[in-house]
Amino acid sequence: MIEIVEYNNDYAKEVSEIILDNMYKINIKDHGKDVIDKLSEYFTEDEIKKNFPNRAKCLVALKDDKVVGTASIDRYRGDTTGKKYILLTVFVKIENHGQGIGKKLIQSIDEVALNIGCKELVVFASVYACDFYRKFGFDYLDGKSIQNEDNEYVLVKKYC
Repeated sequence: MIEIVEYNNDYAKEVSEIILDNMYKINIKDHGKDVIDKLSEYFTEDEIKKNFPNRAKCLVALKDDKVVGTASIDRYRGDTTGKKYILLTVFVKIENHGQGIGKKLIQSIDEVALNIGCKELVVFASVYACDFYRKFGFDYLDGKSIQNEDNEYVLVKKYC
């Protein structure tokens, strides 16, 4: 059984390992080693301990009391309405892909988004992740499937 709980720093090491493993085995295909090496600096255990508690909400997925996934939501930088948020660091342990863990994390983030008054949730997605997010109501920004300068697609979900 999968349980979704709030992040605390006891989970930082496992969360770091999951994110870095995904980045170096999956995301590297879209971004290349140089970019992943640079991004990986933000996901060490120490950086996670420093930054994740400051997000609006950070969740982890547990299976048999072991961390198997994570997802976060935070305020969108520069938004003056207080209604726009960003979906961050959605990662599932590679050996647990396809088991519905990502789905449970996104459903939990949806609940958080509604509870905090989010009207628009933005995610920057790799090619690999676009179809996943589209299953949960995200669509390409302005309906256009265009990669940005970081080889990512911008997808948005609107809440009424």
